Amino acid sequence: MVRKPKFKLIAKGEDITEKLSKNLISISYEDKEKAESDEISLSVFGLYSKPLFGDSLELWLGFEKLFKCGSFSVNVVSKNYTSNTTEVRASAINFSGKGSVNIKEKKTRSFENTTLFTIARKIANENHLKIKISGEDQNIVSILQNNQSNLEFLYSICFDYGFICCVKENTLIITPKDGKIGDNAANITSKNENLPLFEIALKECISLEISESARNEYSAVIAEWQDINEAKIKSIKVGSGENIYKMQISQPKNDNEAFKKAQAKLNELQKGGLNGRCELIGREIRAGGKLKIKDINMDHYEFSIKSVSHSFNDQAYIISVEFES
Repeated sequence: MVRKPKFKLIAKGEDITEKLSKNLISISYEDKEKAESDEISLSVFGLYSKPLFGDSLELWLGFEKLFKCGSFSVNVVSKNYTSNTTEVRASAINFSGKGSVNIKEKKTRSFENTTLFTIARKIANENHLKIKISGEDQNIVSILQNNQSNLEFLYSICFDYGFICCVKENTLIITPKDGKIGDNAANITSKNENLPLFEIALKECISLEISESARNEYSAVIAEWQDINEAKIKSIKVGSGENIYKMQISQPKNDNEAFKKAQAKLNELQKGGLNGRCELIGREIRAGGKLKIKDINMDHYEFSIKSVSHSFNDQAYIISVEFES
């Protein structure tokens, strides 16, 4: 028996699923790990006005059991009068700036004697976002937001310190990246047990491709900086071995701050190696989580999920998952 895919759409608190279901052409949902906003797109037959969709949408997808994709702010309602269709595009972040600072607006400002989490809370408050933080906060002596949007700026800081940064369900989420595992791991960062783990079997995959490329051979990172007070160059080393990557950083508040930057850089240098993509029948798999594929000769690997693309219509529901080791 072929299962029929289902969706549910809430607009301004009203269920409009039935109004759209007979005229639905397709739904796409892009779930991304990095600083890009999650997005949905709806295409339907007929010319619908924006008031039907309002300013906010909540979307569920699935089969017998639906899962919530998230809450989204409507950006565009576009009518095509020749094809008699309407397209609605919405993002997980309100880019309009109504009632808040526009999170895409480029800014130049400095932050002094602060922390990563303090900056995150300030940006979340400016944009009326809730915030969810895990991991150890990091001290920051001085940093410049130089003609960057709030989201680009915050993502770049999180990247430098080994954190994931994203916005889901009107919530700014910051959590440590998963530590390296496997034979070539640096073994300097613990696994993040807070990240969701999704398991799939090989037989579930419509397609599965995994490519292996040359991994960087760096086994250690040395971070160097100019100590203004002592007028000399200082450094800290993370990892071991002779294949060393050297990086210059601004003067840290303490050795722990320098260590975290070097640690994040070494983990990033040792990432890659394995990259993959798979397609399977639609289900809940979240970007930023971990993926384990059973029944292949890589059971000791847990991949990081980079993005998940959902493609839905009344006949089929397929997802495409991109991941890396």
